[in-house]
Amino acid sequence: MSKLKFPGILILSLFLLTGCSIVTKLKEKLNSKKEITGKEETSKEVTPEGDMKFYNKYIEVMNKIQDKCENIYSDYIRDVPDPSKITKNSLIIPVGMQVAVQQLGMDIKEYKRSLFDGGELSKLKASEDMQKEIEGDLKSLLPAMEEFYNVSAKVSDYYFKREYVNDLSKVKPYDEEMKTAYNNYKAGFMKFSDSIKKYKPERKVFDISSISDPDEKASAVMLNAYGNILDAAELFYENFDKLEFKSDLTYAKIKFYDFENVFNESKRNVINAEFTDKTKFMKYHFEDYFSPSALNFIDAGKTFFTEASDAKNENIFKSRYNDVINDYNSMINSYNTSIGTINRVRSW
Repeated sequence: MSKLKFPGILILSLFLLTGCSIVTKLKEKLNSKKEITGKEETSKEVTPEGDMKFYNKYIEVMNKIQDKCENIYSDYIRDVPDPSKITKNSLIIPVGMQVAVQQLGMDIKEYKRSLFDGGELSKLKASEDMQKEIEGDLKSLLPAMEEFYNVSAKVSDYYFKREYVNDLSKVKPYDEEMKTAYNNYKAGFMKFSDSIKKYKPERKVFDISSISDPDEKASAVMLNAYGNILDAAELFYENFDKLEFKSDLTYAKIKFYDFENVFNESKRNVINAEFTDKTKFMKYHFEDYFSPSALNFIDAGKTFFTEASDAKNENIFKSRYNDVINDYNSMINSYNTSIGTINRVRSW
């Protein structure tokens, strides 16, 4: 018995040691797996579609901000004379400015809720650098927008309520405040705008001939058409946005007519495409919703390039310029709605 005792103890010891080692390794493996799984659960992969959705939404935000702020300032320049020319008998009725100021106030509230209070902007996901820079620039822009809003509201009330009739002392200081607040907003807006354009994702161009499914093919035709139109529109806008009174309009005019050609070609592609009952709404949406907004923009552009070069004063130039901006922004909003509608029903 005593001879068997030692080998038995040795075997038992080896089993316990080996067992402990196996258990330890098994534990490490399970823990390692758990960590990896945990990481996978907490990190979300950002797709090119996510970047494009983020980009399209911020283009919409950018255009809406510009639309409201530029309207306020252009209405101020148009409706309120130079301070040196204002008297108690001046007739100043800045109705357009009053309306635009109210709209800007509502937009600022909307953006703050959307960005800071769990709204749509806070839920958008994009590549890390893209999201950080663009969101950061919007957060920096909002205080400048609020300053511009507060000053504009004060100034428009001063003239709308005809307070200047009894007190002309505020005319010049208010003019300086308006220009300072506008310039501060404009600097922040240009930084925000440049960041968005810097991160424009490369869009997917579909090879129509390689697609056999009729619904998929119709959707691809629409996405190609909208993508070509947007690219041409943005090339025009890059050259138009910085125009001033007496600027050389040549290159912006070339890009404008390039846009018209791209729109007409894209429209032909849509009209000639085949649609099933499931996808006909895409064609109808293009014809009844997007196309009119693009044609309004084209009409405004033609009027601008016909009249702007001969404009006798800056107010006439600015009025035609703002018409183009407003119709451009309406077209972009229509584009975003159209793309969103198509992407909601795509099945691939």
